[in-house]
Amino acid sequence: MNEIILKNPITNRIKESIDLNGSKLNIAVPFLSSFALTILNSKNTMGKIDKRLVTRFDDSSISSFDIPTLKTLLDFGFDIQYDNNIHLKLYITDNETFITSSNFTKGGFEDNVELTVKADSENANECIIIFNEIWESCKKNKITYDLLNNNLAKYEVLKKRDKFAKSKKKSILISQITIGEIDIEQVINEIFNQDRNYSSTKDLIYKANKQRERIKEKLKEGFDNELFYVPEGHKKRRDNLFYNFVYGVESSLAGTGLREKQFKTAFTHSEFQKVITYMFPEMIGLNPWNFEDKNILLEFCNEIFKFKIPQYTEALPIRLASYFYPNYFIQIFKLDHLKEVCDALGLETNVKSNGDRLFVYNSFINEKMKALPFDNYIKSNISYKILYAMELYVRLNKGENYDNILASHKQIWKKKLIKNGKTLLTKLNVIK
Repeated sequence: MNEIILKNPITNRIKESIDLNGSKLNIAVPFLSSFALTILNSKNTMGKIDKRLVTRFDDSSISSFDIPTLKTLLDFGFDIQYDNNIHLKLYITDNETFITSSNFTKGGFEDNVELTVKADSENANECIIIFNEIWESCKKNKITYDLLNNNLAKYEVLKKRDKFAKSKKKSILISQITIGEIDIEQVINEIFNQDRNYSSTKDLIYKANKQRERIKEKLKEGFDNELFYVPEGHKKRRDNLFYNFVYGVESSLAGTGLREKQFKTAFTHSEFQKVITYMFPEMIGLNPWNFEDKNILLEFCNEIFKFKIPQYTEALPIRLASYFYPNYFIQIFKLDHLKEVCDALGLETNVKSNGDRLFVYNSFINEKMKALPFDNYIKSNISYKILYAMELYVRLNKGENYDNILASHKQIWKKKLIKNGKTLLTKLNVIK
């Protein structure tokens, strides 16, 4: 038998060889995807006695960590082992052996420029020997149902990330505009100089940071719903995130406006563990988020809104993001409020989705305030001072009376911010 060179596509050629009656089907390939199941099925693998697969099982790539496909192959009766160092691609049936550059993916079999050699009998026998050597060398690395189930949460996070990476995001347009006679940098500077005594807030931030690190360390041991919510009367009632957000240190730093029932509904939902798995990947052994990479931060901002859980809509995803990553997210939990702050700072942008908005607003505010030597909890306070100072400026320019503007706000904290805005604008000679 002479060797034959094959070019892509090779799908039908490989499937024909597998479909023939016979007892052997040995495959060594580093990457495979669900495409493999268009070639392998319960019917054409049923009669095979020697069904063995060597592949990678490596969470650095979804193509070497395709748990649903591996599970289906176990269902078909394959013995599967892994070797994360293999790079060869070898497909062996009873009558034919293929040495190829093609992974067991649609790209490998159809779309990519690849080359395959159907080996002659002498080289086919040598390939069988090589396959058996590889199989023997990794016999301790068996892929089992238990191994796949234990890694399913990790796969779901990686799949979510892979899907976002493949999506075609439209470009985000951001520009700075000038707002009337106000120099926004002067406003920020004046607020900074106006009140430098944040000692009480810093004490709260210190306590919040300690509590946050304790929660993170516990999560590294695995998900525990009692870290998030327990009912009244429970011995850990005060030792969880719900209580902290509603009554504890976090509520003093940045309230959400959410009630206990809303937290309980989300935190006790069967899908909530997936939210925390995504937000805090260290819990399942994945690398931490690198938000210095703006593309990764953009992905995170978009994907945290895509969990279908009652009461997990806008405020809660943003609150959790700011909790786990307070250096990257301003503690303002309504997108429209963030937008108003950004409008006051002179932002123009074309963003529409919740994720894009969260990314742009937080990035813009952080950039405008990067010189301030404060934590984001304090910067959120400064953001509100800017917001209401600018609201006052705009409404006065439209001819409204100051007393009427003040009276239009019923909450004491908003009245206080309007008064503070008047002080700022007067000192900057913007208003008399």
